[in-house]
Amino acid sequence: MNLTDYQAKYISYELTRRFPPDSVEKLTAALVDAQVDLNPHQIDAALFAFRSPLSKGALLADEVG
Repeated sequence: MNLTDYQAKYISYELTRRFPPDSVEKLTAALVDAQVDLNPHQIDAALFAFRSPLSKGALLADEVG
């Protein structure tokens, strides 16, 4: 695959872009490639965790199986 300089710069920007911890974009970026069926309570929990003033991020898990 041959990329132009513009395309390479854009891809680099997208891969290294950072969002404020309380933004919906941060959660959206994490879910872009997710292959799961999300429930509304899971989205609410993730947004709550990212908005916590004591947290610099979150590791979320749900039951499996």
